[in-house]
Amino acid sequence: MPMTLEEFLQTEAGQQMQIDTAGLSSAEQATFMSALQSAADNGTLEDFNPDTAILDSQQAEEAREEAEYYQAEQAKAVEAGDWEKAEEMASNAEYAMEEVKDNGGDVADAEIHDAQYDQMDLENAQYHQEIADDKAASADAYAATGDYDTAAMYADGAASEATIAADSGALADQGGTYADQTVDTSSTFDATATTATLDTTSTIDTSSSYSSIDTTATE
Repeated sequence: MPMTLEEFLQTEAGQQMQIDTAGLSSAEQATFMSALQSAADNGTLEDFNPDTAILDSQQAEEAREEAEYYQAEQAKAVEAGDWEKAEEMASNAEYAMEEVKDNGGDVADAEIHDAQYDQMDLENAQYHQEIADDKAASADAYAATGDYDTAAMYADGAASEATIAADSGALADQGGTYADQTVDTSSTFDATATTATLDTTSTIDTSSSYSSIDTTATE
């Protein structure tokens, strides 16, 4: 008959295990006890290796902290409108959460899926931001030649693409709530734009707003 968990804890190995795990964090202990309970449920306590389980628990906790860090950095990048960096951080967060899972840590599949969806949204935001930048550069170039009608067309396009980029990026702005850490992800990035004024002597800021573009001709 397989050894029960209560019986294992009374053995010399079980008592030593309790001493060895006393210094683990609460999260590490939770991961360790989950592995121990799983071994008990499967009837494999006699083959249970506490040292390996402790190492796995510690690695899961390190990966969990990394996931929290990357999620927080993702939220900051979204707030700044840096879609490329935000996508990179979402990818790193996904990888870290996979590491948590692989080492027996507690992570919901939904969180991993969220990180994957974030990457798709941020890739889309980056795509439209690049189009917005190109259109803004074209608007500036046409305005410099005095072709204000064409400049206005490109400026409108730049504003529209920037708004799409911001909307797509905002979909990935939750950053995530992982374990006991909640990331404040309220975004202040503003990609709204109008084509009220184009100053042909200045450089258009294509990272956030196209409101400085003046497409009215001056004779």
